[in-house]
Amino acid sequence: MILIFAAMTAALAAAALGLRRLGAAALLAGLVLSAGLFLFEIHSREDGFAMPWLSTRGEGTGGAAGRDAVA
Repeated sequence: MILIFAAMTAALAAAALGLRRLGAAALLAGLVLSAGLFLFEIHSREDGFAMPWLSTRGEGTGGAAGRDAVA
């Protein structure tokens, strides 16, 4: 997480100094690091990269607010 903040801070500093290419590269690095951290956080040994709390198989279009919702 600190690498993401460092990359975003470097992008902001580079943009403030007028170094557009360096700022864009730092911003891209921050986005790549963020995506990597997200994938690391959601991976589980049981489900892999599946997110069962977002599963829509067999639930129709109603989801939690549909006819199957428990009051």
